Amino acid sequence: MEFSIDSSISNNSLRFSKLEPEYVTVCFSGVVSASARVCTYTDETGISNWLNKLASFSKPWKSAIEWQSLESQFIISATCSSLGEVRLSFQLSDLHGHPEEWQVSSSVVTDFGQLPVLAKQAEHFFNHART
Repeated sequence: MEFSIDSSISNNSLRFSKLEPEYVTVCFSGVVSASARVCTYTDETGISNWLNKLASFSKPWKSAIEWQSLESQFIISATCSSLGEVRLSFQLSDLHGHPEEWQVSSSVVTDFGQLPVLAKQAEHFFNHART
């Protein structure tokens, strides 16, 4: 089981899979591809709750709303234009402190009206996909 957020303007995609206690695998694909096993120890349903918060807005919001994993391997923030274009900007990294540490930053664009659908999909994934 997996959950993905696909861009409405490109082939960029952010995918969550392999949910296990305290971890989820986050994969980005587009011009580049990257994946990391991300620790969610203190906030296992944080991404789902974050998307539910975004979906609860009745109109576009003014400032960035962010969520990040325990060790900052995955940081995601959402902004929304007055026209309802939601930009999910994120940073995915791994091997912190290792000589071959890496980091990828990108974004996925979706529509304001898609947020309730994404929130429900995320809730289903994070509450029902435990291995």
